[in-house]
Amino acid sequence: MASTGKIEQLMQDIRKTPIFRQLIPMEAQIGWPSPLRREGKVYVTLPFFGSSTKTPGKTILFPPFANMTLEWSTLLIVEYVNFRFQNPFSAVKWEQPIGTFPHPAVTNMTVEEYQAKRHELLIMYDEMLEHLLKGQNLSPDWNQKFSQILRLMMEPDLETYYQALGAKFFGRFLTQ
Repeated sequence: MASTGKIEQLMQDIRKTPIFRQLIPMEAQIGWPSPLRREGKVYVTLPFFGSSTKTPGKTILFPPFANMTLEWSTLLIVEYVNFRFQNPFSAVKWEQPIGTFPHPAVTNMTVEEYQAKRHELLIMYDEMLEHLLKGQNLSPDWNQKFSQILRLMMEPDLETYYQALGAKFFGRFLTQ
């Protein structure tokens, strides 16, 4: 596999931060990032959701319980939100499973194929974030490809949560 990109490295390194170790359970999963631009700066929000791997070959998924937003250029954490305190979802039952992984679109992939496709998507996130920093647009073909890969990789059982947390971003790229 090619070298690790900035967003991929961030998703690995965030687990080493004191704020993560203090507030996020180690078994938590990090979801798909949601970029946003505000007041001339670019940010990326990482959602955290619960999971359980007690069943061999299947990971039980639970609703996202928190997210963390970082300024992209400095990777400074600017916000942490615990959804059990500030709940953006209606009628969520935190301890109730919402689905399983792998989902149907990726079930027949080998681990290596899945990791390669995940890496490709995360490298595309890097491209997108760098274009946002520079105020540049990406081509319609690039946007279409990003949408297709995100759609493939998106856990269907988590999609409504992603739509609630990053409506503008996921609304755009999950509908193409």
